[in-house]
Amino acid sequence: MDKPHVIFFPAWYPHRGDPMPGLFVKYHAQSLLPHARVSVLQVIGETRNSGPLIEFDYQEEDGLPTQRVYYRKLPGIAGKLLDAYHYLYGTLKGYSLLTAKQGKADLHHVHVLTRAGFLPWLIRISGGVPYLITEHWSRYHAQNRHAFKGALRKWLTRRVVARAYVVCPVNENLGHAMQEMGFTNSRYRVINNVVDLNRFQPAEEQVPKNRFLHVSCFDEAAKNTRGLLRAFSEAVRQDPSLFLTLVGDGPDFRETRAYCAELGLDPYTTFTGLLTGEELVQAYQNHGSLVLFSNYENQPVVILEAFACGIPVIATRVGGIPDMLDEGRGILLDAGDEKTLCQAFLSINRGEYSANGEALRKYVAGSYSYEAVGSLYAKLYQEALQ
Repeated sequence: MDKPHVIFFPAWYPHRGDPMPGLFVKYHAQSLLPHARVSVLQVIGETRNSGPLIEFDYQEEDGLPTQRVYYRKLPGIAGKLLDAYHYLYGTLKGYSLLTAKQGKADLHHVHVLTRAGFLPWLIRISGGVPYLITEHWSRYHAQNRHAFKGALRKWLTRRVVARAYVVCPVNENLGHAMQEMGFTNSRYRVINNVVDLNRFQPAEEQVPKNRFLHVSCFDEAAKNTRGLLRAFSEAVRQDPSLFLTLVGDGPDFRETRAYCAELGLDPYTTFTGLLTGEELVQAYQNHGSLVLFSNYENQPVVILEAFACGIPVIATRVGGIPDMLDEGRGILLDAGDEKTLCQAFLSINRGEYSANGEALRKYVAGSYSYEAVGSLYAKLYQEALQ
């Protein structure tokens, strides 16, 4: 039997302006290659002052035929109307171009609502192919719902969710949050994020316990990097042998770096900027623990990458993190609890806490590997196409 052709509709996906957003969606797509022919349609607005209003770019990337549509975002109320038109036109035209090259889709797979689900929903209610939804966004959680505005958006989201064959949040907590907001479907099934165990490998030699790693998008509202730095500052005051590496980029990167200098932490920290590929793997391998001090999360891929490299994690008790850090896989603390975070730094360096690297990697292999996640989605694909 031929593999089904599945088109991904991701709201977040790596693109020419930034290789990081939605990288976990690309990992999902790659996990499915043994089971399906996967193509990708991405429509994205760019903030720029010149160039064409809309561009169509087709690439074959890592086994994934990818049709991108770039449109230039315009200012003002008229600009917003034109953005909506370009998004809709780009989606329809991009879909036509992609299916002309790759053939008709058997199934659509939406990643991150709401706009990305519009065309699959429209095709489905017109009697066309079924679609699945995978959701990663933390906007459904109670502390973020105030930002989920617009009666039309909520109306459309309810309908897109209701007509999906299945909705797959990346953790149970997120699924409950979506249903609390009235986004109901008879099938909610948790399917995890994925990590490439072939890339993320443990270090060949033991790493000193005093070296801590933070990997994030430097969004202060979510990641609370300032709180992390304050806790680390107090830990350094008690034990100057500690060292913290901060990896990533984002909207609050410069402010975070300036705050670090203000705390006098420059001798004890380094900011690498964005790391990808082998450089990112080496960052995990060169540190004894990963630390996240987030105010909210869903299922951070960085935790999976750390486990795959055999290192434990310090993280807050938010979103899907408690399930990931259960059974001795790390240290859990309450969001904003800087005192306990400070003690966690000191405790790990004193050798009062340790984790079994082989057990961490085995845990990831069982639930988050390409094989594990890909086979779960493949089963849902088969059910949807029956």
